Amino acid sequence: MIPDSLVSLKIAKKHIHTQEMKDRIIKEALEALTHYYAANASSAAFPEMCISTGLILRQFKKNTKNSSYRKSVHSFLELIERNDKYVAAERLKIKDK
Repeated sequence: MIPDSLVSLKIAKKHIHTQEMKDRIIKEALEALTHYYAANASSAAFPEMCISTGLILRQFKKNTKNSSYRKSVHSFLELIERNDKYVAAERLKIKDK
């Protein structure tokens, strides 16, 4: 059994290359990013905050062969881009005033 990653400081080598562990890492990383960006979603600097993460996730999506990872990352990127466009539009409204 793979230990819970919230309390794991070190993962045994036999668990690192299992599909279950890879799934958990991707899922928890996207959840953590979602919480972080949700907390900062109304910030005027949101579009700039997303640039580096977006680049890395697009590169990961391009290079991974696992379709479920690609779908998860793609849906996350779409969500971020949607909020990015909204915040950019709101910034333009402020600029126009």
